[in-house]
Amino acid sequence: MVRVQDDLFAAINEDWLKTAKIRPDMPSASAFTDLYLSIEDDMRADTEVFAKGEKNSPAYLKNFIDFYKLANDWQTRNAQAAQPVVQSLKRITALTSFEDFSKALADLDLSGYSTSFNVGVTPDFKQADRYIFWVDEPATILPDSTYYAADNPQKEPLLATWSKMTTQLLMTAGYSADEADKIVQDAKQFDALLPDLVLSREEQMAYYKNYHPKAIHDFAAYLTTIDLQTYVNTLVGKPVDKVILSSERFWDSAKDVYTDANWSIFKSWLIAKNVAKFSSLASYDLFKQSGTFSRALTGAAQAAEPAREAYALAHQQFGFLLGEYFRIKHFSPEAKHNVETMINKMISVYRDRLTHNDWLGSDTIKKAISKLDHIAIKIGYPDQVPLRFLKRKVDLQTSLLENFEVLSKQEAQFSLDRWNTKVDTTEWGMTADTVNAYYDPQTNSINFPAGILQAPFYDFDRGASANYGGIGAVIAHEVSHAFDTNGARFDEKGSLNNWWTDEDLKKFTDKAQAIVRSWSGLDLDGAAVNPKLTLTENIADLGGLSAALQAGHTDANFSSKSFFTTWATIWRMKASAEYIKLLTSIDEHAPNKLRANEPVKNFQEFFDAFHIEKGDGMYRAPADRVSLW
Repeated sequence: MVRVQDDLFAAINEDWLKTAKIRPDMPSASAFTDLYLSIEDDMRADTEVFAKGEKNSPAYLKNFIDFYKLANDWQTRNAQAAQPVVQSLKRITALTSFEDFSKALADLDLSGYSTSFNVGVTPDFKQADRYIFWVDEPATILPDSTYYAADNPQKEPLLATWSKMTTQLLMTAGYSADEADKIVQDAKQFDALLPDLVLSREEQMAYYKNYHPKAIHDFAAYLTTIDLQTYVNTLVGKPVDKVILSSERFWDSAKDVYTDANWSIFKSWLIAKNVAKFSSLASYDLFKQSGTFSRALTGAAQAAEPAREAYALAHQQFGFLLGEYFRIKHFSPEAKHNVETMINKMISVYRDRLTHNDWLGSDTIKKAISKLDHIAIKIGYPDQVPLRFLKRKVDLQTSLLENFEVLSKQEAQFSLDRWNTKVDTTEWGMTADTVNAYYDPQTNSINFPAGILQAPFYDFDRGASANYGGIGAVIAHEVSHAFDTNGARFDEKGSLNNWWTDEDLKKFTDKAQAIVRSWSGLDLDGAAVNPKLTLTENIADLGGLSAALQAGHTDANFSSKSFFTTWATIWRMKASAEYIKLLTSIDEHAPNKLRANEPVKNFQEFFDAFHIEKGDGMYRAPADRVSLW
């Protein structure tokens, strides 16, 4: 029997860890996935009933149900086999030069093709109430540039898996073995040009640094092989004056990537990328083949069952419609009011902590409180289902892939049409059934979908101490993101704006570095944690736990044991070795076991609750404990 004194995570979750099973098509089991899968099972069962006509569905679900029918018509999908893939690839195989590609680029992007150009419309960092045109970087085959290091043992096995998968898909799509092999080798040759140029995941996470405005003519000057100005203007449908680059490093070298000499390997890259993308929308055999590389990355044992995959595709397109159904069925007004009360109490605690802060100057404190007071609170679901999802039509007489292209174009056009207009702050980034929560620095809002407002995170009928250790800590975690090393760079209106004095910013940076040091040298099952990659989430966990603990004491029957027990429960997780390696490489969150165990070591109340003493595995000396908010 594991003692809490030695390992909080293992002790609290001991029975669950012994019995929990990872579903074969999943890389892990956890409090999050268990809840997500229970929601999926419930919603998918109702979806099936509606699709069969055994019960009338709400009118607003029509597009979701129609797309599910199309995606779940495996008899037709299997009969068509690779035919839709071959048809889609013709648009790429017909291209003979970068000149051809340049002319076709905008429409390929709109239709959902992988083109290597990751662009879109998003709120402007510097003027958060206006939409700006954003230009990102190409994605590499492997999930992060660090995978390409010569000493990374995963590089060659993963590239071999990707090569085998892509070769098989190409052969199914009509290419000979030699042709398929040539395309794959060329695609990898183009991919090899990218890792030294694109941002690593660690660099991406310091996103306040990744803002580089360029006049449109300066952006266009990066390439002569592709007409970037016409490309951007065609997408938006009007002249665009400037764009924002996430990285100058890539674009400074782009002229050496998109060269006429590289056309043939780039075309192969296009074919390879898109054969995998479109195969996932074809027959079940092709769907399974197209997920081989992903399963190698995550350690999932098998592909999703046909009906589950159909549900996932329908959710991908029309999840906001299903979210409306979910919240009506499962999220009561009483629960929403109770959560709102907890959120307001958590913000009140934060206001108190900022007011009595002993290391910030008075001017910085005032501005921090102003930002706190301007945080928008979104609970459960959007006030209105986005009308665009109601107005679209699913054509049951055409293929799934054709519908995908049409719907992709409609969604892309919706986003692009917002360029240079006022930002819609009522918009949600997650559907109501999502088991997650988030802070959005550009709208300065905290968002809690109804999906996560259930046990083990929240239970309307259980004691307050447990709820504070669960959803209370999650709420305070999201508030803390407003003051992490990224969020703290944005002001109360959501714009990138330094509201700190130089002296206070240095103190803040020093305290953040102390958190980095406290996480240095940690690993899970041999997979090392990158404390710089996980810094913002570690700050949010620490701040969230601290604020939730203070808020919990407002309850007359508060129990520290119940609080910390629930905290450990919400982070329970069992995962494949491959998935742990992937997460520690690219995820800004630390592994769940460490999220459960590390932050609590900074609170005397934790040691008192479980009688933890020097020499115990969970003990941390007072001099080594860290705090921020």
